[in-house]
Amino acid sequence: MRNVVKTDTLCAVQRVPDAAPFSRGPERAAVGVLCVHGFTGTPFEMRLLGEHLAARGFAVEGPCLAGHAGTTADLRATRWPDWLFSVEQGLDRLRARADKVAVCGLSLGGLLTLEVARRRKSQIEAICCLSTALWLPPNALMFDRFIQRTPLRKLALPKLAGSDIRDPELRALNKIAQGRAGMPLQALHSLIEFGEYLKPRVHEITQPTLLVHSRKDHTVPFACMDYLAKNLGSREIVEVPLERSFHVITLDVDREQVFRAVEEHVTHHLGGA
Repeated sequence: MRNVVKTDTLCAVQRVPDAAPFSRGPERAAVGVLCVHGFTGTPFEMRLLGEHLAARGFAVEGPCLAGHAGTTADLRATRWPDWLFSVEQGLDRLRARADKVAVCGLSLGGLLTLEVARRRKSQIEAICCLSTALWLPPNALMFDRFIQRTPLRKLALPKLAGSDIRDPELRALNKIAQGRAGMPLQALHSLIEFGEYLKPRVHEITQPTLLVHSRKDHTVPFACMDYLAKNLGSREIVEVPLERSFHVITLDVDREQVFRAVEEHVTHHLGGA
């Protein structure tokens, strides 16, 4: 057995944020969950959810996306196919540990969840898409279109404001986990291109799907959840709108509700751990 921290959310071990990939739960399990973090984020964004699931007997993998949790140059060198490859590697590790597998992703991780479910349909029984970044707000899209026509596209923006998290303690911890790396504009453009690529293809995704998004999300429009609910190919879609959290809902004030929704969705469609 791997070391499982039995806790609901924030424990002493997690008060020092760990940005490394994680592997939790039993070596072998009936059900496994792959937890995928977001753009410019780290596995810490998904660690509390992973601990929650592992404490209930699920095998859990939390990969680090290519270029993340390092330097600005590391992220600048990657694009969405590189991030997808990281998810597929994590999926292969999890499938070696679990008989049935679900994938759960946040923001960019939600996009990657959709794409890996589309590509490897027979290997994934259910998906959970949290704050999925199918598109960004109009001002962000206008900025990207302008900047890509100029030499400034090679620059990176510092994340001075930190993450879009209402909970002050978790926002501070997540900022530590992310480190000092900036947001390369070319990588941001790849995120936008990924959403544009995937949007007309979501009807090909048929797994039972949990959609969770906050109405107060300042980073990704709530309308992304509405679009997915109407256009996914799945016959079984559960929508959970949140009323208090901001964007990083796995760390924010509604995180316990998110954890329960993911656990219930996975258990309902794949069985208990």
